[in-house]
Amino acid sequence: MDLPNSHHLDLLQPWLDNQLGTSIDSASADPVSVYSTPPRQKDQSGLWAIRVGEKGVITTRLEWLNALKLSIADLSAGQLFSTFGAYELSRITLADGVGVWGPSWLLVGDSGSFQPVSDDRPIQLEADEISRHADPDLFWHCFPDQVISGFAIFEVGQLVALASVSLVSNEIWEIGIDVVPKAKGRGLGRAVVSAAGQWTLSHSRLIYATTAAWNVPSARLLRSVGLKYVASIMTGIAGPFRVPPQPLGYPCRGVDIYNYYPDWAMNKGILSASGLD
Repeated sequence: MDLPNSHHLDLLQPWLDNQLGTSIDSASADPVSVYSTPPRQKDQSGLWAIRVGEKGVITTRLEWLNALKLSIADLSAGQLFSTFGAYELSRITLADGVGVWGPSWLLVGDSGSFQPVSDDRPIQLEADEISRHADPDLFWHCFPDQVISGFAIFEVGQLVALASVSLVSNEIWEIGIDVVPKAKGRGLGRAVVSAAGQWTLSHSRLIYATTAAWNVPSARLLRSVGLKYVASIMTGIAGPFRVPPQPLGYPCRGVDIYNYYPDWAMNKGILSASGLD
């Protein structure tokens, strides 16, 4: 594929093809290709979708297959991999208690692209130490399955920044990052991600991370250390339908930002996340 980051796609493609049960090269652009979900994907709530360039693939439960094909038949990959697309897919899946989340951006880095910073503040934590020190409500991006290590910054004895490293596959390790609200904007996130990335590369693994377009601080952080965008992904999540927040961050320091729409036009039907507890 003639893509700006085709080198990084080549590194990731064996894993992607295994996830999909088919090659992304076999996908089409309009309409997006839809396949029944391979058996190994049944633990992902029955839907996993990826867009690479203008090509897209959805793997889904057999019972949703025909309905999803009909629902998205006139959608481009750009329309589907959007908030609108998540709503349209969820029209089919919510009848079985599954909402669709995304799209999220998938970024990767290797020794040729990663740009670490020199910072001696992060200390390494083992998986059991992460569980002891990190509140899952504050550091919830750092608690995926199969966490193997982490890099943390403490201030006055309190954990304020953490980057966890977890297994995606034997060859690919994922970095999750959280910084407590009071400590943001001081380079702590970049410091712990840099330490986690260097440790991952020292073990000859590919760095993997995800973020979303609305999470501007996270996207800027990952780009700043040399991670490269490869694909957009959407996933099924068991439970009620969830929506993303308003955009996080600012275009630049000192700029005021405003809702384009008046308060009366906001979606009053969005319930608090506390209702999910």
